[in-house]
Amino acid sequence: MTSSDRAGRLYRITYLGTGPAPDVRTVEAGEVAAVIEHAGEHGMQVLVRPYTRPHDQSETEARHDG
Repeated sequence: MTSSDRAGRLYRITYLGTGPAPDVRTVEAGEVAAVIEHAGEHGMQVLVRPYTRPHDQSETEARHDG
């Protein structure tokens, strides 16, 4: 994996215990450590998951048509 691969990688951050609808954000790989540190400083729990951008449906259909 190259550094450019890591730079473009996204993660979905879910702040747990923030009410009936949890706060969910998407951040780049370089921001994950700061999110975790900030949550720890404020006694918050977070769930961190890799996130893949949804594919453009029209782009996917075009590949299957031809």
